[in-house]
Amino acid sequence: MPLKMNHRHVRSSRQAGLLHKELEELARRFGPGQLSFDPVRFPRAYAEPRDREVAALVSALLAYGNVKAMGDYLGRLLARLGPSPAAALAKGSPKLRPEPYRFQTGNDVEAFLGAVGRVLRDHGSLEAAFSTKEGTAEDRIEALANLLREAAGTASPGLLHLLPLPSRGSACKRWWMFLRWVSRPDDGVDLGLWTCVSPSELRMPIDTHVARIAYALGLTARRSADRAFAVELTDSLRAFCPEDPTRYDFALAHLGISRACRGKRVQAVCEACSLRAHCTIGK
Repeated sequence: MPLKMNHRHVRSSRQAGLLHKELEELARRFGPGQLSFDPVRFPRAYAEPRDREVAALVSALLAYGNVKAMGDYLGRLLARLGPSPAAALAKGSPKLRPEPYRFQTGNDVEAFLGAVGRVLRDHGSLEAAFSTKEGTAEDRIEALANLLREAAGTASPGLLHLLPLPSRGSACKRWWMFLRWVSRPDDGVDLGLWTCVSPSELRMPIDTHVARIAYALGLTARRSADRAFAVELTDSLRAFCPEDPTRYDFALAHLGISRACRGKRVQAVCEACSLRAHCTIGK
C-alpha cells in the first residue's frame, strides 16, 4: 500500500523503504565526528551528570545565530561558571556580569543563570523540576519555561525570547533540542541523562537546515517553521522510527551545516548526495 508522508507526496512502500534506508545511513554517517560544529560539545565536556544537564540547558537555549559566534560565547560563559556549573549556580554565584548575546542583554543572561540556580536549589536537579508536571513532554516544557521565567524575576524581551512557550505557537527548537540531548541514549552525541522522557515522545527541533531539507524531501508540506511544521515533520519521521523519531535530527542538521546540501541545485554537490532521488530541490 502507498505510504502517505504528507500532503505533497504519497510514497509507495518501496519508495518509503528506500528513503528510510537512506536516512538511516545518513544517521550513521553524521555523528561524533561533527561534534566540533555542534553546541552539544559543551555539555559533553563535563563528567558529572548534574553538570551535563545544566550545561546542556544553558548551551541549548543560547544556541542560535552564527555557529562560530555562538560557540565562542558559550565557551566564555561556561568558563565563568568553573569546573562545576551545577554547583556554581546552585550555591548562588557572585555576579558573573556576562556579556550580552544577540537578543539577550548581560542582565538577561544573569537573570537566566540565577533562575537555573534557584530551580536547582528548590528541586535538586533540572530533571526533578521537569518531572513535577504531569502531561505530555510539551506540557512539561511549558511548565519548566514558566518556572524559570518566574524565578528570573523579569519579563524583559530578551529573557522571554530565551525561554519561549509552546502555547504561543513556537516550534521551540531550542527546548526540543535540549530534550533530545538529555533524553536520547548516549550515542557519542546525545547524553542519555534523563529517564523521565522517552525518545518516542520527542519532537524534531527545527532549524533552517532541517526545515529546508525536510520540505525538499517531502516530509512536510508546510513552509513556515512553526509548531505545526515540527509536529508534521515528526509524524513523518515517526512512520520510519516510532520509538525514536528524532534520531535523524543531528544528521539532517549537519547535512546543511557541512554544506553537503546547499539548499539549491548545485550539480556536483547534488549528484554526490544519497538523498537525491527523493529531493525536489531544483525540480
